[in-house]
Amino acid sequence: MNRLVPILIAAALLALLPSCAYRLDTAYNDLLVGTPSDKAPLPRGNQVQVTYLGTNAYLIRSADTTIVVDPYFSRIDMRSVVFNADVSPSPAIITEVSRKAKLGRHVDGYLVTHSHFDHLFDVPPMQRMYGGKVISSPTGAYLAEAAGVSRRQLLPSKPGKIYRIGAAKIRVLPAWHDKVLGRIPYPGTIDTPLTSEPDKPKDFRLGIPLAYLVELNGKRIYLESGGIPGHVPCVTDVDLAIVGVAVPGSQTRYPDAVRALNPKYVLPSHQDNFFIPIEDGFQFSTLSNFPRILATHKAEDLPGELILMDYFRSWMVE
Repeated sequence: MNRLVPILIAAALLALLPSCAYRLDTAYNDLLVGTPSDKAPLPRGNQVQVTYLGTNAYLIRSADTTIVVDPYFSRIDMRSVVFNADVSPSPAIITEVSRKAKLGRHVDGYLVTHSHFDHLFDVPPMQRMYGGKVISSPTGAYLAEAAGVSRRQLLPSKPGKIYRIGAAKIRVLPAWHDKVLGRIPYPGTIDTPLTSEPDKPKDFRLGIPLAYLVELNGKRIYLESGGIPGHVPCVTDVDLAIVGVAVPGSQTRYPDAVRALNPKYVLPSHQDNFFIPIEDGFQFSTLSNFPRILATHKAEDLPGELILMDYFRSWMVE
């Protein structure tokens, strides 16, 4: 039996347990920032706006630059993941999410933190619909190319690369993937072009995890999807730190990561149940533990104001 199968079965059982399925605006209204995207003004002048699109997906934009991070809207249900069923993105869902987010007609670039399905799955159809360069690991680039992205639009990267995307300066940084129930899901890299399109969850191998520093209109935004204890970000003094806290290991790492980043604002990310349709709204996943994050942030007097964002909320970075 594939060693990953018991992990996925255990994860499926956990997903059936009661989770903190309350709405953010009921439980943590005092921490919520942003305005519903359909009512939020678009950024003007030197403003930088962040919109949360679920899982670890964000829309970061200024008046003239649009960047999408880890788009994943065509949610794959737990059964399909456990049994490694055939899956495909939904252009209709992508279009509806883009409408709700007031995306517009063009994307300048996509930042992919790693190439698991919950981070890369919707990049190829989005890129074909809205254009833009794709920054990812080499594994992510091979997967995206096999799914229909032109090689000319791909920027396979490792830590240390620096790009200009629109008016933004993008620094590619090292990152680490958290362990789920003791193991990293779908490990490994893809080192040669693929001969067929990825169409099963396990096709989306981890590759090299990446983090990013986005510098736009004088704002510094750090982005990752998680990490492990003992490894912290290599940048500091950021305006906004988006820090992955999906599982216990990354939750343990959280205070050290925040101290290293020394942010003005910190936004815990990747906390929702991404096995349910995005139209069902935000529900905390079973392995997430935001009460722990909140208590740790207060008890250890961590730098930065702790904030939360709900689906389709837009916030001007202050």
